[in-house]
Amino acid sequence: MRIQEKRRMRQILENKSFYHYFQPIYDINNWNIYGYEALLRSDYYSDPDTMFQIAKECGILYELDTLSFHCALNKIKHFQHRLFINVFPSTLIDTSFRNFVQKLDGFFYSNNQIIFEIVEGKEIENLKEFFRNIQYLKEKGFQVALDDFGKEEISLQALVDLNPHYLKVDRSIAYNIHKSNEKKDIVKKLLYLCERTNIKLILEGIEKQEDLAMAKILGVQYAQGFLLGKPLP
Repeated sequence: MRIQEKRRMRQILENKSFYHYFQPIYDINNWNIYGYEALLRSDYYSDPDTMFQIAKECGILYELDTLSFHCALNKIKHFQHRLFINVFPSTLIDTSFRNFVQKLDGFFYSNNQIIFEIVEGKEIENLKEFFRNIQYLKEKGFQVALDDFGKEEISLQALVDLNPHYLKVDRSIAYNIHKSNEKKDIVKKLLYLCERTNIKLILEGIEKQEDLAMAKILGVQYAQGFLLGKPLP
């Protein structure tokens, strides 16, 4: 990586040169807003994934991840809704993670308003510590969501072992679901599993009226996407 790229990332972190947009998640049974997802943005990078990747290569992903998390909470400190905020598996297994969590205790009216939305990782270096800290979050009253399910390969057994409060299904499943029997079957099976394990399913990437209608027909209760609401400051 070029030296100037590393310097820029350090400066972004030191100066907190980033901000958040918030996208609504709807209960499509009654059309009420169920919560919001906080999405990191920076004028230096058009793609947040690139920003996180560079931070990882610089060895400061944990700092960016936790600082982003804390800044999103500070932005809307007296928030009444649930707030979903992305967090990387590598952050969850960091030795400083529990100290970070302790500082969040009591930040909102109730800890269960804060949902740690775990970004799927292909490999988790320390699975034992990962699951231990997931349990620690639950014991502290925070909630956990598994993001982008279906984007990477993760077994149903791993999903059951993690036992998140929310399963966010990747937008690729929602896209043109009204035309695909295969995608309909996937959502039906996931809904059945979620019902059996008391997990709330959120279908991401709703961009067409036809896909929204099909989601309702299939029995999806929670949905997110540009059709329902774009990310806004």
